[in-house]
Amino acid sequence: MKVVRFVPLVGEISATNAREVPGLGAVISHWTEGERTAEEWFEALNDAWGPAGFVMRRGEDVLGFLVYAPPEYLPHAGRYPVGPLSEDGVVLAYVGGDARTRRHLLVRMLRDLRLRGVARAEAVASDLGSPYHASTAALLESGWKASRHGWYRGRPYTLAHADLGSTVEVGELARGIFDRVRLPGLKKAPSPSPGAFSTALPKAAPEKARDQGGKTAVLMADAPRGVVARTSRIVRGGPAAGSRLASVGYSKDERSTSKPTVFVSSALSLSTTAR
Repeated sequence: MKVVRFVPLVGEISATNAREVPGLGAVISHWTEGERTAEEWFEALNDAWGPAGFVMRRGEDVLGFLVYAPPEYLPHAGRYPVGPLSEDGVVLAYVGGDARTRRHLLVRMLRDLRLRGVARAEAVASDLGSPYHASTAALLESGWKASRHGWYRGRPYTLAHADLGSTVEVGELARGIFDRVRLPGLKKAPSPSPGAFSTALPKAAPEKARDQGGKTAVLMADAPRGVVARTSRIVRGGPAAGSRLASVGYSKDERSTSKPTVFVSSALSLSTTAR
């Protein structure tokens, strides 16, 4: 039985696995103007320059991929009126997938380029989401900056860049990207403040105090019958229908006294006697 991996993994794209990445061939054809297939392009680039793309998978499913290279390997990039491109920089041709996938791939690329000593990454990004391009909005949200704008074949494009001059700059950019990766549901919920349960209940004036076998209960009017049914089972001889127990607080000085005190929360309905 084959084991299915649920944790996404990022790996390099090579000539041997290029066919396994859906849509990769069309991206390479666009940026090379149809001169090479994806397998040919990655084979030539890996021999002359090194890794030029990453793919993220969950099991056998491809979640997204990213392609980048020196500008001479992406001749179509020079046709957009947003240049000139940096001579010593690297062009991000495409990054695809959902927001989380794109940001993981971008961080992996930044780390790779920094290790190679590349000082600048650029991208001819599409403002309207044209196919085979990185999204301008997605890059700007990930910390990239806009350099120049231009129109090509009736569509707007932006030359975006990320400076990789130092490890500090790359680290700050990566942290900015991962700050946006966190999902709201993963944030730690704040601890409830003392008395949060009791204050959530509707307020009502005390009706009277009743001693219940050494336990003092404060009865409140206007209580729902369901609440009365639950609380009346906690204290023997509890309040009749139409009333409920309320939380009673005490100060530090009161702790040393022998006066009985009741603590009842709306969630637990527990009564205890202070000693």
